[in-house]
Amino acid sequence: MTEQAGWIELAPSLRGVSLSHRIRAGQVPLLMVHGIGPGTNGDVNFSPLIARLSRRCAIHLIDLAGFGRSDRLPAPPFFDVPFWLDQIEQAIVQIIRMHQRTPLLIGNSVGGALSLRIAARRKDLPHIVAIGAPASAEATPELRAFWSVPQDADALAAAMRPMTGAALTPDADVVESRLAAFRSDAYRDYFATMLADPSHCLSQAILPEHEWQRVATPVTLLHGDRDRACPADTTIALQGRLEQADLMLLSGCGHNVMSERPDETANLIEYLAGKIE
Repeated sequence: MTEQAGWIELAPSLRGVSLSHRIRAGQVPLLMVHGIGPGTNGDVNFSPLIARLSRRCAIHLIDLAGFGRSDRLPAPPFFDVPFWLDQIEQAIVQIIRMHQRTPLLIGNSVGGALSLRIAARRKDLPHIVAIGAPASAEATPELRAFWSVPQDADALAAAMRPMTGAALTPDADVVESRLAAFRSDAYRDYFATMLADPSHCLSQAILPEHEWQRVATPVTLLHGDRDRACPADTTIALQGRLEQADLMLLSGCGHNVMSERPDETANLIEYLAGKIE
């Protein structure tokens, strides 16, 4: 365990794969699970919220295997949903040991779908917030473009534009930070292999029909009504199938909910943390 810039870095591993699990001290534990994309990790996804939520919450930030500070998986399938679910479960067990309570689970995009899968396995979670979570195995053209290996900064910027409701051009420094991982040819091959079949990947990640009735945990689905990557209509349908699910549909918002609407997102999480506390 090490400490750096306000973060405590644990050093967990799972089946021989070294993983990243970082903590900022606080009261109500949050476990934050990022989505999938070029240059994605916990910091990239949740940076619009971390400073504000740190006032009250103990933030637990993990990087899924293959992303950020976590090591890559040694062999395909690199889009390994069972491994990632076990990684999330391992983090939950660690949080229970540290805080004597289960965390509020916050999942972004595919991380939201994985969080719903966890809720079908565990009955002790106080609440789940699934942000822009996919609910269909049909990969849209916008998601396919975003899940492809970026050839250069311009190509990545073009793929990122449809992720926002207004199709905004991302800041150049954000694009460059996401490109950093692809300086390695080995990682380019890894990423391409991981996401070679986007629809198959989605079919593995989303909550399957036979698990809908197993989700007894209260869920809030937070979604942009202009989400081109994971269209809102499928999430609206999912909300009706879950036992305790609220849906917050944000007008004019795309897939990047936390960067487009950080205040609404943080307000929701702070409200839920207050109820749990």
